[in-house]
Amino acid sequence: MKILMAYFSRTGYTEKLAQAIADKLIARRHSVEWEVIKPAVYYSWLREMARDWPRYPSIGLSLLSSSWRKHHIRTYNQVEEDIQALKYPDVSRFDRICIGGPKWGQISYPIARYLQTVRGIRGKKVGSFATFGGSPLKAFEIDLIQKPVIQLLGRMGAEVIANAYVSSAYHEASLMPMFRLVSLLRFGRHVEHFILGSKYADTRIQNFCEDLLKNKGGKADAQV
Repeated sequence: MKILMAYFSRTGYTEKLAQAIADKLIARRHSVEWEVIKPAVYYSWLREMARDWPRYPSIGLSLLSSSWRKHHIRTYNQVEEDIQALKYPDVSRFDRICIGGPKWGQISYPIARYLQTVRGIRGKKVGSFATFGGSPLKAFEIDLIQKPVIQLLGRMGAEVIANAYVSSAYHEASLMPMFRLVSLLRFGRHVEHFILGSKYADTRIQNFCEDLLKNKGGKADAQV
């Protein structure tokens, strides 16, 4: 099976997750090609966050109300960012597409632009992966990246069949003390329990590969 691993990594954590997934796929004798998505201009984290600040109150409300969260995800105006020329602007020759980036407010801006730019993705089966700073809170970390990706790719005619979301235990805005406290209060575990190399992450990566390689009949597709 020919698989494209397309990712954007600002600090290197998503790149490590992409490599961990690719290692599993290659070990199963599948062919992996790489698309490293790069912004046209690298801005500071403060400038990037400022572009989404008007929407932060809505994100806050989404943590308190599941109905508002659905409304927020459905109506969110995704911010995009110019990216450099792609190695594979047309992905039609690949059997599976893996797309990953860090979670920002929702989808990171370069990934959002990639999804709007790449050609040949209609009808493709896609694996979505991402990293985030804290522990895997469903309302804040998981839903705000998983559902927008599914929604956007669905409008493009692609189907998300696998996902893996793992903590980086890092945040450029120095929010980790808050994230660590929330992790202890919610899960009774340190954030490091959810990073690459943990049992949690290993299970998510294993499940990602299993789901990605399944065909319509529910069995793994043949190796190449």
